[in-house]
Amino acid sequence: MANGTLRAVSQRSSKRTSTVLGGIAALSVSFTVPGALAQEPAPPAAETVELPPVNVEAPAIKKSTAKKAVPAKQAPVASPVAQAPSATEAPSGEGQAETGTGPIKNGYVATQTTTGSKSDTPLREIPQSVSVVGAEQIRDQGSKTWQETLRYVPGVIADGYGLDSRADTAFVRGTEASEFLDGLKRTFNYYTYSYKIDPYFMERIEVLRGPPSVLYGQAPVGGIVNSVSKRPQEEEYREVTVEYGTFDYKQVKTDLTGKLTDDGKWSYRLVGALRDADTQVDYVPDDHMALSPSITYKPVAGTSITLLGHFQNDDSGSTQQFLPHVGTRYPGPSGFIPFDRFIGEPGYDRYDTDVKSGSLFVDHKFDDTFRLRSNVRYTDIHNVYDTYYPAFFFGSEPTDTGSYSDPQQETMRRVKSAGFSNTQTWSTDTNLEAKVQTGLLSHKIIGGIDYSNFQSNQKSGEAIARTPFNVYHPVYGQPDNLGLPIYDPVTGEIIGYDPVSEIPVTFDDRQTITQTGLYVQDQMRLGNWIAVLGARQDWLQQDSITNLDPTNQKNEATTYRAGLMYEFAFGLTPYFSYAESFVPVIGRKQGGGVFDPQLGTMYEVGFKYQPPGANFVINSAVYDISESNRLAEGPNPNFSVQTGEVSIRGFEIEAIGNVTKNVKIVGAYSFTDAKYVGGDQAGFRIESVPEHLASLWAMYSFDTPMLQGWSVGAGVRYIGSSMDGYDTIKTPPVGLVDATLAYDAGDWRWQLSATNLEDKEYLTTCLYRGDCFNGTRRTVTTGLTYRF
Repeated sequence: MANGTLRAVSQRSSKRTSTVLGGIAALSVSFTVPGALAQEPAPPAAETVELPPVNVEAPAIKKSTAKKAVPAKQAPVASPVAQAPSATEAPSGEGQAETGTGPIKNGYVATQTTTGSKSDTPLREIPQSVSVVGAEQIRDQGSKTWQETLRYVPGVIADGYGLDSRADTAFVRGTEASEFLDGLKRTFNYYTYSYKIDPYFMERIEVLRGPPSVLYGQAPVGGIVNSVSKRPQEEEYREVTVEYGTFDYKQVKTDLTGKLTDDGKWSYRLVGALRDADTQVDYVPDDHMALSPSITYKPVAGTSITLLGHFQNDDSGSTQQFLPHVGTRYPGPSGFIPFDRFIGEPGYDRYDTDVKSGSLFVDHKFDDTFRLRSNVRYTDIHNVYDTYYPAFFFGSEPTDTGSYSDPQQETMRRVKSAGFSNTQTWSTDTNLEAKVQTGLLSHKIIGGIDYSNFQSNQKSGEAIARTPFNVYHPVYGQPDNLGLPIYDPVTGEIIGYDPVSEIPVTFDDRQTITQTGLYVQDQMRLGNWIAVLGARQDWLQQDSITNLDPTNQKNEATTYRAGLMYEFAFGLTPYFSYAESFVPVIGRKQGGGVFDPQLGTMYEVGFKYQPPGANFVINSAVYDISESNRLAEGPNPNFSVQTGEVSIRGFEIEAIGNVTKNVKIVGAYSFTDAKYVGGDQAGFRIESVPEHLASLWAMYSFDTPMLQGWSVGAGVRYIGSSMDGYDTIKTPPVGLVDATLAYDAGDWRWQLSATNLEDKEYLTTCLYRGDCFNGTRRTVTTGLTYRF
């Protein structure tokens, strides 16, 4: 930083392996700077705990001596052809029941969750929609990113903004989901405050659909995605995998776990990955290094203390090019812009993130009545974001019209931006569980307090690169001819430019956000009836200094949750639930004052069905959601506005598990009617939300002598059409095909995975503001795993 300007910290080629510390030009969810926010849409092992007398636990099933289709040395997940145990029996294999933070024991079908209740609870006892994607499904489908793991989950738009090398984004029930890691919030306001999750480091990824605020505080009405880290296991397992794939994708990864001492009191896990790769966009790398060591100490029965570290360095750029409607949604005079087009400058553009994180998980069972759980995490993130993007967000030259600056619609102006941010987050969640009996009514009561402290320090700036850039026939390395726009004080239009030689600092922000929440929940049972009641009080305070202008904001809210279920003996559990959400909106309104928080409610009716003894479940729900005070782009590009209320109604159904001993499936369908009912957009569909989503994945494992060890999988995904927020531009629907072929020979496993097998070039969404987002092209990856 010198003379009030932002300079690139370093220059680099399109491929680099050096670690870069720094941050990113970033803004809050509701306060924008021209161009910076224009790149994003306006934001809008513990034992199983069950409610007595839910089930009577049978003794663990003895391990079968019969020959299995998959050799004995394998990952700590169930054999794809293993016989499913009864829901009341301990799964075969390790002889231990499944927990909500451990591996799924029966293929794709999870039985326990912590996301839905903050205690280890059977999924069938959660009166709300919860889907779990486990490590075996992640492996079979060849998912390499967090978004890819969610492609077969109902109600979830996994690739709302297409391929994005910068951030993970998913929409759940028409709302951008908040992300949690091990039950603690990890995303705050803007994507540059976070980092991309590597699914290889996750034991499971769980989606809680509907308002989660009673348990998690500030979280959107549509739901959250909670990723659960791999933790030490007592059963020894070690593997090393080498992978190669499309776009020169090269990766080595390893997962090691087991006992450190013979008595099992100490155990360890070490997960690591090293990647050198390109992407489908020219000059944009996807290099990644990550290491996650952890250790667990169990001094006595019922007590577990785990310390987990995570260190990650990502050297990349932006695969998001923010290209205009003409050339993406509609052909220009020269046709469509190539999918691999890069509009930045090689050696300048980058998106680099360095992460250091430490977590502590404590679980202590005092006796049969009381249990204490405490999760703590500290995260330090440094990021650098230097990039070019189309200047039509700015308005470009006074003589320009639309997105292009020439009649042939080939050349455009670009914005050159640079920035960095440093972010630190401290999060804790501690609760006490009590299991008591009052007459015929049994209770599992959880009371707790959670706290988070978020701090960020950001600087960013940008200027118009006035030299025209031909997006169809790019010539890199031209002089930028930088200038700052001069606005007409009456009309707000650009009337000229003030030349500059370097990028000035236009956004200088220090921000601190603290949140404290007190919550209580009672899970009750009377015979076959199950009821859940919960309440929470939140307090939030935000203090910031933006360009020397201080802002202070305080919010508090009380939220409630209620649910009622009935368990039939044949495996059907219908339910009804009501829940509320609370999302503080950080930032200032144009003309002064702060935004009101987003408040939401949901009514849901559904069922969960798992026949006794079957390793197959069907879940379905209908819901009605209302939310107020969403944000939208305002007439002044520096500020957002609160539009009023939205209405989201829908239907979901999913089927997952073994239909035969050889066939595993994951099927889902969602209908989402998401509309604005207040503000300037009243009556229009919410942008980027398709009405219809459908998917089906099937994996077949051969057990004939000639083909034993081989398995083949295939999936189809249908993504319906979506609108731009004003019902003017429709993004067409698309159908995509995925496939997997694998051979497992005990110590060795080979796998070939492909997504978008037909290599369709498609758009994920187009926004009214003027740009469209490309989907992910065909990617093929092969990997060889050695277990020892």
